[in-house]
Amino acid sequence: AAQSLQGCGSAMAGQAEDQSQNANVLLYAFVGIYFCLLVVVAKIAHSKKVRAIESHGEIKAHFSGSYGAISLFLTTFSTIYSGYTVIGIPEEAFARGFVALRWIGATLVIVAGMLLFNPRLRRVAAVRGYTSPQDFLNDRYGTLRLRLLCAVCGVIPIISYITAQIVSFSAMLQGMTLGAVPKWACMVIFCVMILTLEVLGGMNSVVLTDVVQSILMIASFLTIPVVIAAEYGWLPAIGPSDCGFLRNVSPNVTDIFSVPDECMGAAHGCVAAGCIEAVNPEFYQFPARSTCCEIVFFLLNMLVAPLSPHIVQRTYIATSDADMRLVVGAMLLAPFIAQTPGIIIGLTKSAYDPMWPVVDQEATAFSGLSAQLKMVGWFQYFLVTMMTCSTLAAIMSTADSAVMGASSIVSIDVVKGSLLPNLSTKNVVRLGEATSVIICIVASIMGMYCSDEQLGTMIVFQGGMNMQLLPAFGLGLYFPIKELAVTSGIIAGLISLVIVLIVGNPVEDYVPTVYISAAINFLSVALVQGICSARADAKAAETGAALSIDSVREAMSTSREPKLVLVALMLGIAVASAPWYGTPGEEEEIIYGLPRWGLFQLAAFVMMFFVGAVTCALWKPPMDSKVVKGLETAT
Repeated sequence: AAQSLQGCGSAMAGQAEDQSQNANVLLYAFVGIYFCLLVVVAKIAHSKKVRAIESHGEIKAHFSGSYGAISLFLTTFSTIYSGYTVIGIPEEAFARGFVALRWIGATLVIVAGMLLFNPRLRRVAAVRGYTSPQDFLNDRYGTLRLRLLCAVCGVIPIISYITAQIVSFSAMLQGMTLGAVPKWACMVIFCVMILTLEVLGGMNSVVLTDVVQSILMIASFLTIPVVIAAEYGWLPAIGPSDCGFLRNVSPNVTDIFSVPDECMGAAHGCVAAGCIEAVNPEFYQFPARSTCCEIVFFLLNMLVAPLSPHIVQRTYIATSDADMRLVVGAMLLAPFIAQTPGIIIGLTKSAYDPMWPVVDQEATAFSGLSAQLKMVGWFQYFLVTMMTCSTLAAIMSTADSAVMGASSIVSIDVVKGSLLPNLSTKNVVRLGEATSVIICIVASIMGMYCSDEQLGTMIVFQGGMNMQLLPAFGLGLYFPIKELAVTSGIIAGLISLVIVLIVGNPVEDYVPTVYISAAINFLSVALVQGICSARADAKAAETGAALSIDSVREAMSTSREPKLVLVALMLGIAVASAPWYGTPGEEEEIIYGLPRWGLFQLAAFVMMFFVGAVTCALWKPPMDSKVVKGLETAT
């Protein structure tokens, strides 16, 4: 081990936490300062919004904007990394070990999706003046039925997503206040905060607060691994079963706040602690085939993430294609910064959990380690405070972005675009704000009464809804796909998703339900497209479409797009990174604290990083001042 047992004995042995509110005074003060800072930023955003109204009108000023590479990267970073990054990933690493490495690859697959979709989406959005996340779909296909279907597929999963963020925020705030604030009050605080930010500054509030929140998150992410390693040891030092930090402790304690006593060994009923393999030997066994399939489908599912409404908005608000290129390139490095600390937190708690008080053993990985770490010293207490603020920041930044995305779809696409085309711009904005209020109320009600099992079903349903939009965006950007084919695919996919959720999925261990519905969607698109093409009706391909595929291709004629073969290579490496080549249950060699399969997977993710970097380098965007003939205005 890098340091002696005596040098870190107090942290290793575990400490009973002071359960009084006095211990959290400094934490409350920092969180209060953080919330006040958000209000100040919102006031600045309000001033920017007022100026934008004069030059661009109310709709553009509220739902859109123009942001350079730095602001765009920070708001994208803050939007993608939600509360799950700082709460869910540590918990998964604690419960499942190195399976959590998949989250690093997940963001790299999201970047692959950005390289596939963003260049064309951004170019067309710039010259067509898009504001709503689904303006491209409306412009490309031009039918009311598809507009409404896509709106349903866009808004419903966002409500589920916001529900998860509200529940996470409430759990975090309740834990921080030791239960002094009830769940409903936490939800009210959350909704008031994000709605106030939206009303004051619209998209300007979202982006500027994202900048503050991202800086806080990145600072925490960079500091956490070093501090944890200093107190508990680096991963190579705590991995093997005979590591230098190994202790044996009694599982019997007098109360949930007491620290377990040390004892002489397993013969006395003691349990091991301090070494990952000694506590959880299964972490170093080769995963089961079902786990391999789960990892593959999980990674591929992230390809559709860039098509989420709040992510599409980030594509539209880029100042230039060149700025978007820089952001996509920077996001290649982001998972190694943002996901690694969560994995380390979970693995560290898995090693030391038996020697901590029961109250911290039963807490989440993030909360349990934070409770122990903050008692080590003043700097560790300060870091835990930063971690708490960054968690709240991650949750709020994702939620306010999602709310803005949903409200723009309802107010611009559904109401003004379909039901009340003569609605004034002022009323469109007011409607968007009212929609945000309704979404927050619905999400709060769901968060109050949904059980964990129901929430899991909602997340599955959310993924299936998002997958339904893949043919609409993907094929619409690259091929002369017919509107009827896309519409038929979405209807077939949604119906099949509901049916499978009701009757059950007999191959759930190997093929997730969302992929069954997605496969039916894709097959339906192919079937209807083939039938329509067989009629040799050339006009049918573009019926009702203001934006033809030829116009999209012409818009990209002045740029060198990312090489699709390299994007496909990134996805191929992601699939190949899954542990498919060994014998399930077989003990793996430990290399630098990782099982051999985990090291191979991490190496594959590094390869994806370099392939993505080359892809970004070869992407040469055009000058934004060059407008393609026939694309000057959107209808």
